[in-house]
Amino acid sequence: MKLAIALAALLLASPATAAPSESDLRTKLCAGLEQEVSLPNGTRADCMTDRLAIEVDWTHKWAEAIGQAMLYSAATEKLPGIILICKVRDDQCQKHEYLINEAVAYWKLPITVWLCGLNDEALSACSRRDY
Repeated sequence: MKLAIALAALLLASPATAAPSESDLRTKLCAGLEQEVSLPNGTRADCMTDRLAIEVDWTHKWAEAIGQAMLYSAATEKLPGIILICKVRDDQCQKHEYLINEAVAYWKLPITVWLCGLNDEALSACSRRDY
């Protein structure tokens, strides 16, 4: 019995079974970009290009991501960008993609959105949409 409990604890603690954190994914997806940029308004953009101030978040937090990206945009005078990472079922991610498309189209926001999966190794592997 003790051996079974020890084995279960070892398997649960194994890094191979742990899902990547948002921070780990940001580091991977924003490779080559400026990361964790402190802004004059006290916020911090997850990553930036010469033209975009980008928020990285989970797809289910799409609405919050829009607000943060717009705030980064205002602080930097760059266009807003969002990298959304799907960590749930595909149908849930499709629902979140639909909702962000509706909101962005309705408000005519000049925003770039990438939709990424947990296994995407680079931003170029994600689906990109410029509005």
